[in-house]
Amino acid sequence: MQNAEGREREVFGRDMAEKRSANGRGRSGRKARPRTDAAEETLAALLGDLGELRAYLEQRGRHTYELAQRFAENARRDPSSRAYDERQAAMLEYQHYIWHEIAGLVDKLLATYGAAEGEGPDDAARPDEGDDTKSQ
Repeated sequence: MQNAEGREREVFGRDMAEKRSANGRGRSGRKARPRTDAAEETLAALLGDLGELRAYLEQRGRHTYELAQRFAENARRDPSSRAYDERQAAMLEYQHYIWHEIAGLVDKLLATYGAAEGEGPDDAARPDEGDDTKSQ
């Protein structure tokens, strides 16, 4: 009895799959929409915004690095506030690292989705991330 029911389910499932493919509807009952011009424009705008976000994050990373260097220099000059300045420098260096890590993740998104659209990230406009560590 179970064997007959199993075959019946299999045939029913196949019939439903054929019906779904015949009317162009998937499991959700909605037709799959082809990509429209509006969707292309939206994706292009999103990729542009991600590029701006990446630039902002990198700028924040450079700024926190510069502040960390100032605190480190002040710790060497002024022994009375050395402990505070060293803690601030360490905290700002960590922030610098975090800003650049997030910018790297955004860059990966741009590379993934921008390459699919033929609009990869513009590496020429980006400053090198390693430049600020050369002055250490």
